Amino acid sequence: MKKYYSITILAIIVITLLQGYNISLQYGNYINKETEKANSILKVATDKEYAIRAHKNYNPHKDGKQRVFYKEMTNEDIIKAKPKKEDIIDLTEINIQNLREKGIVETETDALGLLAKDRLTAKGAPINLIKLSQIFKKNLNKNFAYTLLILDENKKMIKSCGQTKDAESWQTSKPIAIGLKPVRFVQAKVNVTPSSFIINSIETLISTILLALIIIFCVGYQMTAIRHKEDLLRNHEVSLHGTVHDLKAPLASVLLKLGFIKDCIKDTELQEMISSSERQIKNLANTIKTILITSKASESKLVIHKESVDIIELAQQAQEQIDINYANKAHTIAVIDHRAQNTSVCADKYLIGNVIHNLMENAVKYSDKEATIEVNISQDERFIIISVTDHGVGIAKKYQKKIFEQFYRIPATHHKSGYGIGLAMVKYAVKAHGGTIKVESELGKGSIFTFTIPLHSKHQ
Repeated sequence: MKKYYSITILAIIVITLLQGYNISLQYGNYINKETEKANSILKVATDKEYAIRAHKNYNPHKDGKQRVFYKEMTNEDIIKAKPKKEDIIDLTEINIQNLREKGIVETETDALGLLAKDRLTAKGAPINLIKLSQIFKKNLNKNFAYTLLILDENKKMIKSCGQTKDAESWQTSKPIAIGLKPVRFVQAKVNVTPSSFIINSIETLISTILLALIIIFCVGYQMTAIRHKEDLLRNHEVSLHGTVHDLKAPLASVLLKLGFIKDCIKDTELQEMISSSERQIKNLANTIKTILITSKASESKLVIHKESVDIIELAQQAQEQIDINYANKAHTIAVIDHRAQNTSVCADKYLIGNVIHNLMENAVKYSDKEATIEVNISQDERFIIISVTDHGVGIAKKYQKKIFEQFYRIPATHHKSGYGIGLAMVKYAVKAHGGTIKVESELGKGSIFTFTIPLHSKHQ
C-alpha cells in the first residue's frame, strides 16, 4: 500500500511542477505579447506626434497643396511644377542600401518619411518627447511604468521622458527611426509586472488553483479511504490467521481419531466411508494451508525454507495423493523425466510440492471425461522446467491472464468445487523461488501449465 501512496504523492508533485511550468510559459508569452503591443503603440504614437507637428508647421502653397518633389525629375518637369526649394528632396544625399543594412529603413518610402521629419526639425519643430509620452501613455496599460528614450546612431541614450528607476531591467521595444540628419531613434522601456499578469489572468489562475485543490482533496479522501480499508483488511487478515490456526489442531485430532476407528472396525463399507471422510478432511487441511500461504504472500510475508529437493519425488508423491483423492474418477498421470541427470534443486519442499499437486489436481478436476495428464520435467543451464499437460476443457484466452488472481474463478467452472486460491498460491510460491509460470490453452483441447525453478539459489 505504501507503494500506492508514493505513486500518488509523486503524481501530485509532477502535476504541480507541470502546472508551474505551464504558468511560467504563460507569463513569458504575456511579457512578449505586452512588449510587442508597446512597440506597436510607440509606432502609432510616433506617427501621431509627427502629424501634430506637421499640422502646426503647415504652409500651404498657392494651389492649397503641400507637395514633395524628387530630384530624379527632369529639369523640364521641375520647371513646369515650379517647386519651392524646401519641397525638393535630393535622393542622392542618402544611401538607401546602407540604411537598409543598418536596419534603419526598408524602403525608399521609409527614407522619404524620415527626411520629411528631418525637414520639420530643420524648421525648428523637433520631436516633442513630452507630447509623444502623453500619446504613448494614453494607449498603454495603466498598470505599467514606462520611459521613452531618444537614441543616437549607436543606440546610446540622448534624452528620456518618464520613470527611469530600475528601467534597466524593464522590457525593451524595438528602436524606431525618427530621423536621418542626424540618425535618431525612439525607444520605449516598459515594466511588465507579475501583478499585471495575475490581474490579466485571474480567471485562469483561479480555475487552476481550484482544480489543484479539488485534485488534492480527492487524493486526500482516496488515501484516507485506502488507509481505512487497509486497517479493515489487516484486522480481517489477523482474524483469518487466527481462525485458520485454530482449525488446524481440531482437524489433526479428527484425522487421528478416524484412523483409530478405522483400525478397530472390520466392516468394509464403514472403512471406506471413513477413508472418504479422511480424504475430505485432508483436502480441507490443504485448503487451509493454501489460504495461509496466499494471505502471507499477498502481505509480502511469505517465508520459504529451502533444502535439497528431488522434483521427481515430489511429482510422484503428488500423483499418489491425487490417485487416492480422485479414485472414483478415471484418470492417468504420467511423470516423465527428460533430464540428462537427476539434479536436485534448492527449494521449499512443501511449497513446490503444493504447486505440482495443485496443477495436477486442476488437470484432473477440469477434465470432463477420462483425464490423461502428462508431467514433463526438463532443465536448461539455469532452470528446472516442469510442465503439466492435460486434454481437458481448456481456458478461453480472455480468462488466461486472470486465473492467477486471488479468488478469481472462470464463470463456466462455478459448478466445480474450489475457492479460486489454488493458482494464486502457485504463482506466489513460484515467484518466491525466483521462477516464472505461464499457461498455454485452447478451448476444447486442453492446457499446458509450465513453471520454472532456478537450479542455483542465491540463498543456497
